[in-house]
Amino acid sequence: MKLNKNHKIILANGALWALFNGLTSAYLIAYALALGASNAIIGLLGAMPHIATILTQITGATLVQHFKRKHINVVLGLASRLWWIAIIAAPYIFTQPIIPIIIFFLLVNIGTTLTTPAWASLIADTVPEKHRGEFVGKRYTYIGIFGITATTIGGLWLQQFPKQSPTGFAIMFAFGTIIGIISVIILGKIKEPPYKDHEPHKLKEFFTLKGELKKYTLFGLIFNFGYMFASPFFAVYILKNLGVEYEYFGILVAISTLARVISAKTAGKIIDKYGYKKTAMIGVIGTGLIPLVYLIITQQTLWLLIPAQIIAGISWAITDIAVFNLLISIASPEKQAMQIAEYTFYTAIALATAPILGGIISDNIKIILTGIPLVFAISFILRTGSAILLSKIKEPKAKKEYTMKYIIVHTLHSIKGIEHSIQMLKKIGIGLGLKR
Repeated sequence: MKLNKNHKIILANGALWALFNGLTSAYLIAYALALGASNAIIGLLGAMPHIATILTQITGATLVQHFKRKHINVVLGLASRLWWIAIIAAPYIFTQPIIPIIIFFLLVNIGTTLTTPAWASLIADTVPEKHRGEFVGKRYTYIGIFGITATTIGGLWLQQFPKQSPTGFAIMFAFGTIIGIISVIILGKIKEPPYKDHEPHKLKEFFTLKGELKKYTLFGLIFNFGYMFASPFFAVYILKNLGVEYEYFGILVAISTLARVISAKTAGKIIDKYGYKKTAMIGVIGTGLIPLVYLIITQQTLWLLIPAQIIAGISWAITDIAVFNLLISIASPEKQAMQIAEYTFYTAIALATAPILGGIISDNIKIILTGIPLVFAISFILRTGSAILLSKIKEPKAKKEYTMKYIIVHTLHSIKGIEHSIQMLKKIGIGLGLKR
């Protein structure tokens, strides 16, 4: 795929956003902990992005009907970044800064999620469909590389300050905010294609799911509920149940991110070649295997965390790219922003409620298994089960029909060196003390 100026702007924006995110949101929980936040507060912070999504998608889709999409992204993107100044200042203004930080973080996410319909439809109109998977894969690669760089630098920077001091966070967040502002300014230079849907929509249209979009939204509800039902508890399981040290935990996170980055470009090409639906099914089933693998990991087999993280990275690379592109292809070009907002609104409800229910079940219910292993088992069932719903969807402009077996075999061949990489990383893990 030959990149034009618009494509290069989108890639540069993604790289700078990853730096911004890696120096701000990635360390917000650590910031809150340093200020004395409880576990309940941490859970509330984690829910803010999804609560913001529920509050903004209808308004976000409406904005697209009246304003240029790049202007929406620039104005609201700048407003979102500037709220980080309030987050930075909170400990120096308020004697009890935690609640103000939660409010400011909600405002950050309201600004961000208001742009979702405009952003998704802008990508759809800027990148040709036949190359969309490859391009989104390339963008994910940029985001992964720059994200790893930012979080690594951020961790090293914070080591220079006392754990309970907000000073290191304040300086890092300020630097990240400046980068975030630059990323928005760069996006403003994009040449926006004409938007097809300027017809005003009534409120009831946002709650009228029809055809393939209705089936796809049902899939999205089940899959995202299954995903977030277990997602917050992987870190808890690794650190508390398995007793892994923080430094090794950081290595595991890096392995997953690197696997995602390395496989993203290849995943994009595979998706473009074999179609969105069946590759999405493969990715979704792969993400379902992750909690299942964790059920067999013990303190005596800690090295299994490494292949588990590699599987996670590859599976999520395929899933994110395929699911995003399938949504764009299912949404009607004439109502694209509205329908994407509608889908996002419903799935955000699942994303916001799942971790709360997962926590309640892990603390109070026993069905053969108990605690976090029970949560993992339920997540496995929900994630893999959602692939059945995905199979019922008719993919618009479907590629030549390939069997699932054919796609899986060629996918494994395309991701070169995966078996060697697993063996190598296994040896590294053993050397680092991950096998006991």
